[in-house]
Amino acid sequence: MTEKQKLDRYEMHKYWGKKPANDVKILIEKYSKEGDVILDPFSGYGVFCCEAFLLKRNVISNDLNPIANFINQQLLNKDINLKKIENEWKSIKKELTPYINFWYEYDTGDEKVQLINILRDNSDKPLKARYKSLKENRTKEITFSEEYSHSYIIFENRQEILEWFPTDELIENSRISAKKGMTIPDLFTKRALACHAKLLNLIEKYSTGNEKSLLKLAFTANLANCSKLVPPIKTRGDMSQGAWMTGFYFGETYLENNVLEYFENRLDKTIKGKKDYLKFFNNGFFNDYNNSYQVTQFDAKNIQLPSDSIDYVFTDPPYGDAVPYFEQSIIWNSWLKFTPNYSNEIVISNSKTRKKGIINFEKEIHEAFSEIRRVLKLGGYFSLTYHSLSGHEWRAITNACIKNGFRMVDFNWLVQKSFTPRQINRSKSIKGDVLITLRKASSMRAIVKSDSETESLFINRINIWLREKPLDTNEIFMNIMKIIFEENILIGEIDLLGVLTKHFAFDEHQRWTIKEEIEANYI
Repeated sequence: MTEKQKLDRYEMHKYWGKKPANDVKILIEKYSKEGDVILDPFSGYGVFCCEAFLLKRNVISNDLNPIANFINQQLLNKDINLKKIENEWKSIKKELTPYINFWYEYDTGDEKVQLINILRDNSDKPLKARYKSLKENRTKEITFSEEYSHSYIIFENRQEILEWFPTDELIENSRISAKKGMTIPDLFTKRALACHAKLLNLIEKYSTGNEKSLLKLAFTANLANCSKLVPPIKTRGDMSQGAWMTGFYFGETYLENNVLEYFENRLDKTIKGKKDYLKFFNNGFFNDYNNSYQVTQFDAKNIQLPSDSIDYVFTDPPYGDAVPYFEQSIIWNSWLKFTPNYSNEIVISNSKTRKKGIINFEKEIHEAFSEIRRVLKLGGYFSLTYHSLSGHEWRAITNACIKNGFRMVDFNWLVQKSFTPRQINRSKSIKGDVLITLRKASSMRAIVKSDSETESLFINRINIWLREKPLDTNEIFMNIMKIIFEENILIGEIDLLGVLTKHFAFDEHQRWTIKEEIEANYI
């Protein structure tokens, strides 16, 4: 499970948490067969469900987040006319181009050019820019004079945006830098806001049907690229592009990108993604089998499907407070006029207004896993991934599995294209995603131990392992998880990383060892 995968069909949007296609394909082939009914109750972008559908399974792709649901629909839809999209885009671009020129035109003295990227400071003052010189046929960089910067800000502030744009207020949350009173327009310069509003208006004007939806997918994928959320990578230079990861943080400077220039890039990726998907249907591959897919928007705590109707479940459940998906998805949902059901989202949020803490998270994860048990056939397999070593999140997910009568049959690691910022910045954290496959048992039984008993068990077992050889965090976590699931132990207020830090040493090779042995090396 080490092949690096970057398929065009999974590059159409920047929704978080995509799993490697090759890895989930192996799971599908191992734990299901053609014609089986497959469910992912937290489908996100939809990689698993798409791979299952292409492997001739009947797929139910579910997510409560409207934008995730929308992405799934565009990913799985076979009824799309790419030639029609190209023609519609020609009409849109013809009317959009003069408007873009009005906003991004710059007179160098030698020629009038279109600015591609603009470096601005946190007061929105333009500092530098890159542009394509038509005379020299190359990209050049310019530093703006104080006079130009001042006059441009006056010009920008005087403009009126005639087309509709969202004014939704972000949910205040310091964890993702969403400040009180911050709105969607605050995430964009007035120029970028106006050009996106115009672009969306023209999509509505010139496009229809499934093709319009695919254009809107490309539109949402473009929003963060052309917002204030694009930081420069300063070690590579002021104009070197970074990428929006999570949150709504503005640095000392940001890069404002030309909306038309970047939308054409996103549209190209979207069309490539659809071609990559449609090739399975255009070569007769599916003529011999009539499988189906559904895209549903059920609350995972109330999956509206018959009991014992699902053959295999795979999911990547919420990671506590790692990514508050609904709060961050407002940058997409708002522009498509989607209204998320925030109250039913399973999440830990630092927002004081949402009342989504660990107790609520643990209760709702249990309810969701209870629903998975209900709809899954007896003996059916259930694979899930998670990466958190936080005692609370780990406890919530692990206990939910055990309480609902799931027995572990396999345990390993998913290879990721990239790690979360939390994993990168914390050397002791586990790297990658834990992948556990369980089976629905006929009975539900669990062993309750006190926290001190559980901690003693962990310490004793880790001592035994480390006396044989040093282990990294992943190896210790895997061994502990096997014990928990094999013995059906319910976890209390235990933080495995805290136990490791308190009782063991972390050496220069990023492996855990017994403290006395490290101390002996310094004597």
